[in-house]
Amino acid sequence: MATMIKNISRMNLGLSAGPVYLGDVTYLPGGSCGPRRQGDYQLVVIHRGELELRLDQRRIHLSAGEAILLSPRHREHFLFSRTAETRHSWCSVHPRSVPRHLRRAFRLTARPVRFGERMTTLFEWGQAHAAPEDEKLREGFFTGLALALLCDFALLAREKTPADRAAAPALIRLGNFIRREFARPLSLTDLARAAGVSPQYLLKLCRARQLPRPMLQLYARRLEAAADWLARTGVPVGEIAERCGFVSMFHFSRRFRQAYGRSPLAWRKKVWGGVTIGHERNS
Repeated sequence: MATMIKNISRMNLGLSAGPVYLGDVTYLPGGSCGPRRQGDYQLVVIHRGELELRLDQRRIHLSAGEAILLSPRHREHFLFSRTAETRHSWCSVHPRSVPRHLRRAFRLTARPVRFGERMTTLFEWGQAHAAPEDEKLREGFFTGLALALLCDFALLAREKTPADRAAAPALIRLGNFIRREFARPLSLTDLARAAGVSPQYLLKLCRARQLPRPMLQLYARRLEAAADWLARTGVPVGEIAERCGFVSMFHFSRRFRQAYGRSPLAWRKKVWGGVTIGHERNS
């Protein structure tokens, strides 16, 4: 099927790396592209102007700040604003580089979603970052970046209702805060303040998403960090407990055993292949 492209004002970016292509183009009023048959998994983002997308038998409208993820084999026709320039970016990945378990998830996301802050950062980083000169490393770099971008979009696209979409930023802020500050003494009030909502509402959001309660998420992160320290360093167990935010060695050991089925020292010994190292004999 021949693709007709009309009224391109300028191509701002075109970057190809193996199975990945990053593009950025501005169309004059009345610009169009298609009809065509999609060959890749392609994330399309509208920065300025608007788009009417004819996808098979559907008509989908995208405004500035919205994005859509398109899948192979569908028929598409892009009709851009008739009254203003439209700038859009895209990231496409060849199907052979998309793991099978992700393909179905991507195919279920063909609807507009507000382009998130994290996706914007990934997009801009890919456009501006100096990629490795080695061809294989370059291909791996951009393939990983592109899949992260598409997965992030697919996660947002799973939010089915306006309430879900409104809740997502609060839970993202909560997760980011816990990852950064888990070692500090923190309460539910502290977590809610970081998420930008009340403690009661934060608990409600977690229940609605079937997520662990905020304090359980905090302790899960502390235990994850502690397990990493135990496996990868020779730091004494007591010091690890303190560094990971536990109020006492007893509290740490009890929670660690509940989560991992062994005491911290026994778990480390197992991970290290049964070898006990120096000062750890008395930790």
